[in-house]
Amino acid sequence: MNSDKTASPAATLTATAMADLLEQYGCGPIRFTGHGDALYERHLMFDNVIDPAEVGPRERYEAVAHSVRDILSQRWHRTDHTYDRENPKRVYYLSMEFLIGRSLGNNIINLRLDPIAQRVLDERDLDGLAIQEEEPDAGLGNGGLGRLAACFLDSMATMQLPAMGYGLRYEYGIFRQTIVDGWQFEEPDNWLRWPDPWEVARPREVVEIKLGCSFEIRSGNLQAVFDRPSSLLGIPFDRPIVGYGGKNINPLLVRPLPNRQQGRSQRGSTYPQWELKELHAIGAQKKFACVLRPWREALGDHARDPRWRSETCLGDRAV
Repeated sequence: MNSDKTASPAATLTATAMADLLEQYGCGPIRFTGHGDALYERHLMFDNVIDPAEVGPRERYEAVAHSVRDILSQRWHRTDHTYDRENPKRVYYLSMEFLIGRSLGNNIINLRLDPIAQRVLDERDLDGLAIQEEEPDAGLGNGGLGRLAACFLDSMATMQLPAMGYGLRYEYGIFRQTIVDGWQFEEPDNWLRWPDPWEVARPREVVEIKLGCSFEIRSGNLQAVFDRPSSLLGIPFDRPIVGYGGKNINPLLVRPLPNRQQGRSQRGSTYPQWELKELHAIGAQKKFACVLRPWREALGDHARDPRWRSETCLGDRAV
């Protein structure tokens, strides 16, 4: 999806091939764009209740992303129904990190929708790269193993293997780097400051994990209180992993360990800290925030404790 007007081989699908492609996704007579009732136009108008003439790149990105998700949704359902009907052996891939990057361009290519996307850009004289830049990298991991895990999920979806990824929905899974006077500073990358159009919340499938202790911050350190049981809650969020060709769509299920607060280090850089909050709505007593790699300088010897609890919660929730 780019602003280059030169047609690529992928952008030369015939009308028959295009009709077959849309039939594959079960879209019926619904058009992607070019009509007041088309997906893109409706999302552009109704999602943010803004005059289409006044929308900016962010609103256009969300409209395109929601339109693409609308197209893949029925195929996603068909994949799930096929698994339920055939009851095959499944792959469950658990990882503390999934470095999946940005989903818009990847999903458009894998769904083979690039001719449609290019036509939308050409007709409206839009900059496709600028629209893609509105999507932050999903902060679900930042290491080499996270990229390897993401590649495994892509490959299994393309090979039409019945698979599911399990991970954690970090609020701060990636950090931003800045250079000030020759020194490198790390700051939180709040990738969820805008709604993520790809994830689907499943609040009815909330999972409670009971612990034999609670946690408190004492003298600046996070410590366990073993005579006071507590619980953790996690609402799952599904993300579609589209195999190339769009015939198979597997889920990546991530659960958050919610809520965080910001602190300031002695050197001036911002870092996430842990905070315990009362949970009144459901019978659980405590919940805590999660970042991918807690800063040892902030938590001292207790820096490994949040990581260990995150791993425990990931395994418990997957089972």
